[in-house]
Amino acid sequence: MGNGGLSPNNPFTLFLILILLVLSTKPEAEQHLTQLAAFIQATQHSVQVFRSGLETFYAAAKNL
Repeated sequence: MGNGGLSPNNPFTLFLILILLVLSTKPEAEQHLTQLAAFIQATQHSVQVFRSGLETFYAAAKNL
């Protein structure tokens, strides 16, 4: 296939197949994936705020 197609050597292909299999066999899986996505987004936001705080701290400490 082309550059954007599914390739057997691409690790994301196996992940996509696994997700599709889970979604087709467990009806509640979509809700769990939605909750996982929300958790990951909240974690990403927390890390960004923490990093910004550290950068501010280092900038203030550098001026001392």
